[in-house]
Amino acid sequence: MIRQLKKLAFGILVNMGALWAISLILDGFQYAGGWVFLVIAGILIGALNTLVKPIIKLLSFPLVFFSAGLFLIIINAAMLAILDYVLEVMDFTGIDLQVEGTLTYLWAAIIFGLVNWLENWILKK
Repeated sequence: MIRQLKKLAFGILVNMGALWAISLILDGFQYAGGWVFLVIAGILIGALNTLVKPIIKLLSFPLVFFSAGLFLIIINAAMLAILDYVLEVMDFTGIDLQVEGTLTYLWAAIIFGLVNWLENWILKK
């Protein structure tokens, strides 16, 4: 139980760090709300990656297979777009995510995918 909570907390921290790094690297990916945004978005993206992403990966398996896994970038971009939508619908005061264009989503997805890969690699050890 405690190991699972540590893993969950580590995952949220990694998601927070990834979102922060993406905002530093990409000019078109900006957020408002400071660390509160990072905590809320880290929790939400973790939930989306746990609940929604496996279903999307299953449904798009042929595309992932025939693209040699490159379609996973599109799936990660979709997860970030869903995060943006969920934050907008939930309407947290002072919390906002601004992403300019599809290309920004794709670059953010690449960075986020690399961070998630690194997280999985670390957690397996």
